[in-house]
Amino acid sequence: MLPADDDPHEHRDICAIVLAAGRGKRMGSATPKVLQPLAGRPLTAHVLHALAESGVPRAVVVTPPAELGEQIRATLAEHAPPTLDLRFAEQAEPTGTADAVLAAKSQTQSAEALVVNGDLGLLSAEQLDKLLAAPLEAALLVTAVVDDPAEMGRIMRDSAGGRVCGIVEYRDAGDAQRAINEVNVGLYRFDADWLWGALERLERSESGERYATDVIAEAAVARSLGAVEVPLPDGRLNIEDPQDLLAAERSVRRRVAERLAADGRLIADPANVWIDASVEIAPGALIEPGCHLRGRTRIGAGSQVGPNAVLRDVVLGEDCVLESCTVHGSTLGDRVEVGPYSTIREGCELGDGVHIGTHAELKNARLGAGVKMGHFSYVGDTEVGAGANIGAGAITCNYDGERKYHTRIGDDAFIGSDSLLIAPIEIGARARTGAGSVVTKDIPADGNAVGHPARLTTSRRRERSEP
Repeated sequence: MLPADDDPHEHRDICAIVLAAGRGKRMGSATPKVLQPLAGRPLTAHVLHALAESGVPRAVVVTPPAELGEQIRATLAEHAPPTLDLRFAEQAEPTGTADAVLAAKSQTQSAEALVVNGDLGLLSAEQLDKLLAAPLEAALLVTAVVDDPAEMGRIMRDSAGGRVCGIVEYRDAGDAQRAINEVNVGLYRFDADWLWGALERLERSESGERYATDVIAEAAVARSLGAVEVPLPDGRLNIEDPQDLLAAERSVRRRVAERLAADGRLIADPANVWIDASVEIAPGALIEPGCHLRGRTRIGAGSQVGPNAVLRDVVLGEDCVLESCTVHGSTLGDRVEVGPYSTIREGCELGDGVHIGTHAELKNARLGAGVKMGHFSYVGDTEVGAGANIGAGAITCNYDGERKYHTRIGDDAFIGSDSLLIAPIEIGARARTGAGSVVTKDIPADGNAVGHPARLTTSRRRERSEP
């Protein structure tokens, strides 16, 4: 018998085999089930993160061949936890789960194998810890008692001691067996040497398939099978159809909000925020109701987000204030303010202390430290120097109907309200444009341009400074 590990978060000689070669036709989607989005991650990426959190060091994901397998491998590699040594194996033909497990044999190379179905989107590290802490002979089976067994395999126990004696798949179960509400979760732990021999001894069914669950019967006969029952606070772990995915989405988002609140993050109303599992929030940040934080968003300490802000793949610095705005794929420095109904689109970089008013829009723009941008303004494909002021209603006209052009605005420049800057154009440091100007030519440093079209004039500041 292999002893139980003293520390459930240190399992150095165990490898997980994640079964992700199924097509998941019941999802009714061109996207394979294992890649269905769940709280900002592909479904099977949640399995990988649970494995890493429980201390499992390595995992082999078994995928289908060809283009579909390539898609699954690339996506899961992108979303896998960095602490997990992730590998992939290919099941060339869909000939059953036993063959899928055997496909991973050459890459497993560990004393123990943890076999897990790739659709267990609600699997938690706490459930894995219970399995990993149990003593192991040949095989350990995880079971659960559920109100709705659906089409999960039923657990069979003998009448004498109540020991597990096998699993009956739903398709093979009679009415009495289908009435059983103790189910196979789809999670197993094996002595690896025993597992490989047992799998190779399995005979194929009439359809030519072999099922990994059939080795449970052999372990039961040898009385070397153990069973670990885990609680299912969110219902079934596996996701079979769109309804299951919807329920899982609610459960995962609730878990995320509760975990963040428990770790000292200020979530004003956990029931009314949407925070992806991949989002990072520093201590002291405040998330107001109605916010959607998605993708790889990171929120700095002391920042206030919301109410009703939408952030996707955003890096937000410390002590920022973002209210009722939308920010995608951008990096914002410290002490940045973004007002209501403003939109910051992909590719923007905002320096420290930048202020964006209301109803403003930025796209592929770099704003230096201390830039002030008024409301109802648009800045696209533009680089703005530190300390510059963009007046209300100012627009960089970066598109001529065929091509997009770049605008450069120097340090401490002043762009008057309702100015139109016709790109490509460069506004020099400390230059100024008058309100309503249409600027079609470059303005040198310290220059002053007014009119339609704008013409260089004497700066008002210079006139006021002269004796």
